[in-house]
Amino acid sequence: MIRQIQNRQGLLIVMIGIGMLGFLIPYDAVMALFGQNGSRDVGEVNGVAVSGAQYQMEVQQRRQLGFSGDQLAEEVWNDITSGIVLEEDFSALGLAVSDEEYEEMLFGTAFSPYMNRAFYSNAENKGFWQQNFDAMLGTDRGIADFMSYKRLIVAKRIREKFDNLVVSGIYSNSLEGKFDHAGANRKVTFNYVLKSFNTIDETEVNITDADVKAYYNAHKEEARYKQTAGRNITFVRIPLQASAEDAAAIESDLDAIRTVWENSEDNDSLFVANVNEAPFTATILSKSDVETDVNETTFFDAKEGNIIGPYLKNNSYRLAKVMEFFSEPDSAACRHILLKADNPKDSEEMAVLMNRADSLKRALRRGASFDDLAERFSEDPGSKSKGGFYDLFPRGRMVPSFEDFCFENKPGKIGAVETSFGVHLIEVTEHTDAKERVRIALIERAIEPSATTARESYGAASEFAIQATSRESFMQAAEDAGYATNTANDVLRNAKSVSGLRNASELVAWAYGAEAQEVSNPILVDKNYVVGYLDRITEAGAPLFEYVENEMRAGAMKEAKGEVYSMRMATGSLEEIAADVESSVASATNIAMKSPTISGAGSLPEPKVVGMAFAIPMGNISAPIVGANGVWVIAPTSSTDAVDKSDYLTEQTTLLSRARGAATVRISNAMMDAANLEDNRN
Repeated sequence: MIRQIQNRQGLLIVMIGIGMLGFLIPYDAVMALFGQNGSRDVGEVNGVAVSGAQYQMEVQQRRQLGFSGDQLAEEVWNDITSGIVLEEDFSALGLAVSDEEYEEMLFGTAFSPYMNRAFYSNAENKGFWQQNFDAMLGTDRGIADFMSYKRLIVAKRIREKFDNLVVSGIYSNSLEGKFDHAGANRKVTFNYVLKSFNTIDETEVNITDADVKAYYNAHKEEARYKQTAGRNITFVRIPLQASAEDAAAIESDLDAIRTVWENSEDNDSLFVANVNEAPFTATILSKSDVETDVNETTFFDAKEGNIIGPYLKNNSYRLAKVMEFFSEPDSAACRHILLKADNPKDSEEMAVLMNRADSLKRALRRGASFDDLAERFSEDPGSKSKGGFYDLFPRGRMVPSFEDFCFENKPGKIGAVETSFGVHLIEVTEHTDAKERVRIALIERAIEPSATTARESYGAASEFAIQATSRESFMQAAEDAGYATNTANDVLRNAKSVSGLRNASELVAWAYGAEAQEVSNPILVDKNYVVGYLDRITEAGAPLFEYVENEMRAGAMKEAKGEVYSMRMATGSLEEIAADVESSVASATNIAMKSPTISGAGSLPEPKVVGMAFAIPMGNISAPIVGANGVWVIAPTSSTDAVDKSDYLTEQTTLLSRARGAATVRISNAMMDAANLEDNRN
């Protein structure tokens, strides 16, 4: 075998290379390399395909502009698809946003719902963003960001103009207002006998499976039964938790580090940086910061150089060394000028900015106004309009080097410091009373599952998935293992969360690629292994009979009850009919066509009954009416007509407001349906 491997060294090197490529490079990137990811379509609308590359690029660009949240991807998707559908309409209508209008939106008083929602929700935000937009024009990177914002805002504004045109085209005329007025004010009073469906025993009627199927065929296309595409999923969560052995191992590891630390000749900052594999930052605490922790209260009783721990806090083990005791202000105030860096890690750029800060410092010594210099040169939009001023703040609010300068120097001190934002020229303006503090070097280890524990948890989840070959065995296995089950019904394709699971994207993606009654492999979600069972697949349109059999049986039963009691209630006076069906004569008073719910006669509206009350002559008895709540026979006793008015502006205004309120959403949904939108992002 060794000889054969030696004879095929070239092939071996290629295979090792492919293996390393697969290990080092994400799967999506590898697929994109071979043209099988970026070019994959994630949907189609109006016959136009939406590529995965286009969609992901748009999402990434929004994130780079500072947008975030669970709905970001959905907003981008809606913008792309609606843009495809409406592009020709925008062009035909001549919708555009001029540079003058755009500038007025940013810096003037022109109102845009999107701008108000995304940037200018209040005066403080508006001031911040106006300064931010203005500051962007000072650097090449800022100009690129400004143009990206412009493309987005212009696109949103064009859609707003289109929606405004649509809404402005909706109108309510006087005839509609008059009809609405009549529906609310024309009223009827009638006596009735109601045989409620709930009081009819099912043994009084006989329906067969064929009757139920016939009812299904007759009603399955009705809106009340139509379904959207969805999935019903039952799932369990198997916690991935650190074991007692994991916690003990972490504590033992810190015990060993303590021994090494006590004998180390390295300074504390270097030692902690090496152990934590991260730049060292000291922890500064006051007595009030540690009063709730029995271990940390000993910091102020210890001596410099003492090591405390390992001790447990917030699901972590800590090892702390007292570095020094000192006094420091409780809060500090300052003013500053930020010279922003394109790349704070570029030493040459930072040196140039530091020289600029020195020039500004010399200008201050010569009598220049700090307020004026901050307004002219600072790139911190949150403070430049206030002369660079930051009111009193405690430790922990600012980046470390900025904070250290403010707390460690007396009021009046001016100097420059570097941070991850660039170079700050700072003047300390105020200190509050000093407090006793301790500086701590801290090593911390979160108690997390070890690789062994993770493998064991995955093994338990895999074993569970193997055993669950049916829904019954799935539920039984969960009960035997003590795992709680959750069921999520009618889960949409792009759902990011489901009942009982916040980050459910991977589970939903599995459900849309699986067959009904399939069990998933374990999926790691929020420190739990999730195993799902796909109960049901529903497609848009009329439901399958087996999914709505119970509802159809109930409908067929109600229909049969209506037929039987319509025959029994066909003749006689109201009193005779009531006696025959074991009911009573009741009265409905001043019932309006617009509000056909009859108090005390069931929760469902009865438009057919109320309509008949207006239709037949006073004193006549109606034929039996199969309504929503039961079978009715009615006899109207009086009615009042609506009094005509000189105008119906109030009703017109109400109708118009109602129609315009949801118009854009309804029209957009209708356009997407007509454009045969296909969403395959999962």
